[in-house]
Amino acid sequence: MDKNFKSKVKYYYFYRKIITALIIIGVIIGGIYGGKELSWKEIAADEVAVIVNNLTGGIKLINRAGAVLYYPFIQDIYVLDKRVQILKMTAAEIDEKHPQGNPLMVKSIDGGDVVLDLLIHYMLLPDYAVHVVQNTGVGDIFKQKWLYDYSRTICYYCYGELTLGEFPMASKRDIKAQKALKEINALLESHGFTVTSIDLSDYRYYREYAEKIQERRLADKEVEEQKTRAMAAKENQRRVVVEETKKLEVEVARFRGECDKRIMDARGSGEAKKQDADAYLIRARFEADAEYERLARDAEAILATLKTEAEGVRLLRNALEGDGGRNLVRLEYAKRLKQAIVRSTPIVRQGIETPQSIQRFKYIEDAPKIDYMFPEPPDAALVSPLKPGPDKSP
Repeated sequence: MDKNFKSKVKYYYFYRKIITALIIIGVIIGGIYGGKELSWKEIAADEVAVIVNNLTGGIKLINRAGAVLYYPFIQDIYVLDKRVQILKMTAAEIDEKHPQGNPLMVKSIDGGDVVLDLLIHYMLLPDYAVHVVQNTGVGDIFKQKWLYDYSRTICYYCYGELTLGEFPMASKRDIKAQKALKEINALLESHGFTVTSIDLSDYRYYREYAEKIQERRLADKEVEEQKTRAMAAKENQRRVVVEETKKLEVEVARFRGECDKRIMDARGSGEAKKQDADAYLIRARFEADAEYERLARDAEAILATLKTEAEGVRLLRNALEGDGGRNLVRLEYAKRLKQAIVRSTPIVRQGIETPQSIQRFKYIEDAPKIDYMFPEPPDAALVSPLKPGPDKSP
């Protein structure tokens, strides 16, 4: 190695220290000078500010009204308007790029051409101001980069879904405006903007279309008049039906009242008959109870009589079991013999006629007369008036 070799590292460190010192001195001098040139900016209530530090690259959001201090050379401040603004796409917006105005020409779904004058109401989202400055830029560049293209394209497709006959209908136009509003916000909110409303101030057709549409409107008007007459006729019919229905309801109510009256009369008559039947039932029940009592007493009397007769028969039977029974038998024999006719027949034995003796019947002639209608009582002395004749038996 060469002894006279000198390393360049020492010089490198020396130069770096010199540069660092110069930078520090420059910052100090700039700070002192900037302090003298310190500036401020008034932020309105409808504005938002973004402060960019050119040295560190830091960005600060100021979303309040009041004065804001900043260093003009070290910091840059950008003020954005957060009010509701209007993007006009009408035939009256004539400029160098659009000498015939800037309306939106739409092809309807049935093939017709319609010219629309649109007013797009939009506003900046204050919380996205830093994002807007970083990704879009400052000023009105965002209108051309995001809002103008998105709005025209989406409104073209949404309003193009209508037919020529539907454009005069405000309800149909409002539905398509709301649909376009939702789709635009779905795309623009991520970029820091939102559309508050879409106003269709006017729409026009070509002359040929306008004449045909006018003819159609006249025809529609005639149809509406016919519908109005039909509705009037229906209303008159409904009124007549209502009147006749009311009359029918009155007649029905009258008939129903008569029916209710008859029902009430029938119920009253039925109640009276029911009360008469209840009274008859009670009377018949009392009479039946009285008849039962009478028959019960008669039955008891008959029973007592029969019991007495049975007792008499029992006593007669007891009496007949002794001598009284035999006397009654004798009495009965006597009754039978009183009416008897006795004849005698001779009896021949071995050719010898034997005279028969009737001495045993003689006692009948000598017997005392007995009144058979009044016989003697059973307990009378058993004295028979009949006396047996002599025994003639061989």
